[in-house]
Amino acid sequence: MPRLALLLVLLLATGCTGSPDTRGPFPAGAELVRDAATSFASVRSVHFAAGVNGVLPGFPLRLTEGDATLDDGGAATGMVDVQDDSVVGGHTKYAFDVRDGQDSLPDAYRVGAFLGPHGGLKRLLDGVTDAETEGRENVDDAPALRVAGRVPAAVAHSVLAAVDADLNVKVWVSDDGARRFVRLWVQVPPAGDHLSPVMIELSLTKQA
Repeated sequence: MPRLALLLVLLLATGCTGSPDTRGPFPAGAELVRDAATSFASVRSVHFAAGVNGVLPGFPLRLTEGDATLDDGGAATGMVDVQDDSVVGGHTKYAFDVRDGQDSLPDAYRVGAFLGPHGGLKRLLDGVTDAETEGRENVDDAPALRVAGRVPAAVAHSVLAAVDADLNVKVWVSDDGARRFVRLWVQVPPAGDHLSPVMIELSLTKQA
């Protein structure tokens, strides 16, 4: 298995350990997501790992891992593995070092488009509806509460242009008093009857 793929499998597949404790009582899901959104709004730097299981038209990402910061105008460094349309079933790995000050960088790829008080991840959390706390489990060796919910299509599309449908989501919120947003799972409905849903997972660590 390629190094980047192995790294993401380790970060995402083993980020949560053990079966969730569903005994409760737990804080209300809406309260947890609201608190997580509030705390995440002040985060200026983060280590991220994300993976996409399936094909989302217009969104070639398969795996990525790196660090992002809003400081000094915004920057992100790391590795990304993307779908390669020139090869059936192929993909290509790149190292990246993105500076938001580059005039040629599309707005959608700027760090500020996803991080910060007006970024896409904060908007996604703000848009979660029908939030229900499902249980407690460890994420990166720390206790977290898992909340299931939905995100309306309009909100989803504003964050990821390739999505035009309501999303099923699970949000993990740290249970150490800080109520940090530490993990996200997203299910994008299939585009056709004979297609499978697309799963997106995101892990957020080293927040500052």
